[in-house]
Amino acid sequence: MIIPINDRYRIASDTRQWMIQEPRTRNGETEWESRYYFGTLESAVKELREVMVRTSDGETLVDDLADIEKVTTTLSQALTPHSESILKAMAKEQG
Repeated sequence: MIIPINDRYRIASDTRQWMIQEPRTRNGETEWESRYYFGTLESAVKELREVMVRTSDGETLVDDLADIEKVTTTLSQALTPHSESILKAMAKEQG
């Protein structure tokens, strides 16, 4: 499963793990490179949220709070179209 988040991140999975991936340009071609690995989708989403907030440009508390809201909205919009697949994956993780 591949869940595009934005042009900077996506979440992918294989039979054993979930990965946060970032694009990398090599020989003029963009490839997605796995940077972080998780046993559950929930862990991957939580960490991605943290990474996106930590790497935002906020300089004040007000900026940071606005960035948290933006990140939450971005993740919600990216995950919603995949909700059925996500629920199945989470059920498998718990079962």
